[in-house]
Amino acid sequence: MKHDGVSASAVGQGGHHDERLDALLSITGRMDGYLYRCRNDQSYTMLYISDGIFTVSGYRPSDFIHNAVRDYVSAIHPDDLAAVYAAVDNALEARCNWNVDYRIVPRVGEPLWVREIGGGVWDEAGELEFLEGFVVDISDRKVVEDLNAQLLLDLKAANEELSVQKREIELAKQQSDHSANHDLLTDLPNRRAFHNELKSVIGRCAASGDAAGLLFIDLDRFKEVNDTLGHEAGDALLQRVSDKLRTILRSADFVARLGGDEFAFLFSGKPDQAREKAVRVAERVLERLRIKVPAPNGDIQVGCTVGVAIYPTEAADPDALVALADRLMYVGKKEGRGRLVTSDQLALEQSGASGSQSSRRQRRIA
Repeated sequence: MKHDGVSASAVGQGGHHDERLDALLSITGRMDGYLYRCRNDQSYTMLYISDGIFTVSGYRPSDFIHNAVRDYVSAIHPDDLAAVYAAVDNALEARCNWNVDYRIVPRVGEPLWVREIGGGVWDEAGELEFLEGFVVDISDRKVVEDLNAQLLLDLKAANEELSVQKREIELAKQQSDHSANHDLLTDLPNRRAFHNELKSVIGRCAASGDAAGLLFIDLDRFKEVNDTLGHEAGDALLQRVSDKLRTILRSADFVARLGGDEFAFLFSGKPDQAREKAVRVAERVLERLRIKVPAPNGDIQVGCTVGVAIYPTEAADPDALVALADRLMYVGKKEGRGRLVTSDQLALEQSGASGSQSSRRQRRIA
């Protein structure tokens, strides 16, 4: 491929070439820059370089022609030379122009930034003859570009810092929400979370026609553990109880510590299965919470008493459901602990039924 470059030899080769050279020289004369033609060697030996090199660097153009006083490479900042070599070599290999920014070390003063756009010139046989291009002083523009680049970096850093702060705030909020709704000792939902969940479950059941079952659970002989072994042993027992209650949970069930040694278990399901499921879950609770606590004067056999209430057949709203389950649990405590009590038992108690009849209505784990 044939590419006619710009050189001093172009002068006098005809009006067309003269006009083109005059135009190029006029253009570069209006800017802080220069044209060049050089060999593709390590020093980029100049065959031609326009007067603008003096304006940019303070070196005379004749200094560079055939390396008379210095080679062009000596004017390139040493830290940028590798990038210039790489840009030129890569462009020549791809048969395209290069566009590279680097610093010129002037005769006097601080290094200044230039932008070079150039290309190779090949003869008809495809052999590389020389390199040519133009170089423009971009120091002022580079200052703006560097400022913009720094601003972008600062903005990116600020955004990253804001993202970190946002994540920390979200985490803190999550931790705060968790702390506000969970028991510190057992990490179970607390009384506040239980009442919120109860209202939500009852609302869903009212809309869908499902039933809700509520178990009020109170530990038996917990005070004896505290009094005999101390509060640390009592706390350890509460954590153990909480872990055992979690093993009974299905994904849709909910268990909470209401305070002290009281817990609540909440679930929902089909109305015709609610009572059967509530009793089945209560029996599992009774079984799982039979815990022997070693003590100096003999093991303390901890258990629990469970009151079972069903919405909507036995209670029409959340408050009534809680009151009924709590009352049934206390009936069980009065009747001897270690048992589950349903609303049937309360009805028998209110009607003055005998103790033997009451015991038949209670399910007890001996």
